[in-house]
Amino acid sequence: MVCKDVLIRKTRTFLSEFLRPMLAAVDKPRRRFLPQVLRGILYSGSLVMTEVGRWVRDDCSDLFHREKRLLNHLGSSEGDLTAAVRCYRQAVAAYVQPDTALILDLTDLAKPRAKKMPYLDLVRDGSEKELVKGYWCIEVYAYLKGKRVLPLALEAYGIPDPAVGSENLQLARVVTAVHRVLEGQGVWVADCGLDRWEAYEMWFSLHAHFVVRQRGDRTIITPNGTYMILRDYVEHLYQRGSYQIGDCRVVFSRVCLPGNLTQPLSLVASWRTGQNEPLMLLTTLVVETIAQARQVLGYYRQRWACEEVAQFLKGRVGLERFRVRRYEAMRRLILLAMLALGFLTWILLRSRDLTKRLLAWTSRFRRDCPFLYYRLLDGLQEFVRLNPLSLTRCPPGPR
Repeated sequence: MVCKDVLIRKTRTFLSEFLRPMLAAVDKPRRRFLPQVLRGILYSGSLVMTEVGRWVRDDCSDLFHREKRLLNHLGSSEGDLTAAVRCYRQAVAAYVQPDTALILDLTDLAKPRAKKMPYLDLVRDGSEKELVKGYWCIEVYAYLKGKRVLPLALEAYGIPDPAVGSENLQLARVVTAVHRVLEGQGVWVADCGLDRWEAYEMWFSLHAHFVVRQRGDRTIITPNGTYMILRDYVEHLYQRGSYQIGDCRVVFSRVCLPGNLTQPLSLVASWRTGQNEPLMLLTTLVVETIAQARQVLGYYRQRWACEEVAQFLKGRVGLERFRVRRYEAMRRLILLAMLALGFLTWILLRSRDLTKRLLAWTSRFRRDCPFLYYRLLDGLQEFVRLNPLSLTRCPPGPR
């Protein structure tokens, strides 16, 4: 009984601390709404308001009217969560250091059966490997020590939306907002989908460091002033000699991009044993030694954490299984999913004791899962399932 009381008290305290800066930035209705819906998402593992509403304790005993109230909050013209998200980023910015990897990626929110939702576009469904109706979502995560993943942006959008304009403009808005809150800390890491001139211009204008995987068809300028295709130059470097790092052969060199000769870049390429195609990275970081080349390759390996997080959000939080028809409601719901993931990371960063207590409640089906977030969320849900009235009271908001 004592252990249960400690777990209840600690969880409530941490949820209250996590929400306090956000609740101070929103109006009174949102101060009630945010704790209720965030708790409901965590306990239900769903973004469907019918399932979330089952974990909300309020004066309304009718689940239908409770669901309607939550949906009205999501679609309300006064329900903007921009200020709350900004306060959340400011609260967690201290965990981001100059050498922290900031993983930037695009994921799909497939809605193949959607017909009446506005601004639908064709997206590539990662599971089905085909084009379906849906929305795009910009993800930004800070990869911290101990494989902790701190979400900084989860911005859903449809290209036909006039406020979006284009994918490059939307990317610039999100990256700029995160960059300003972090005051330039961190190194941006992206896959070859962001090997585009518009992305480089964005990072150059912000004076931000980046590591981007290359497709290989870009023209670069070598140290002696020769214009070459990047892939051909990598092969040329390999023929001249390479370094051994583990089971990889590595080459590196200083290069420039045509049109931006004042910004020197570093090219790092590696070949794994048995692979013919090299991994090619372009970065603003200085690479003059094999140790620096290893560090750049390490940054890119950390990028794969975003794939695990996206799978976790889609499988355990229901990122694609929302049931709203309003465009703004959908976007706010995705932001709430980001805050739910942020709270799990908050627990991992702030309290080893609470983490151990929640992991002790993990079901035997999840205990061998290597990605810690599955076990942590499963332990929280298992405890609430067996003690349904213990954690459903809202933490007090600011007066």
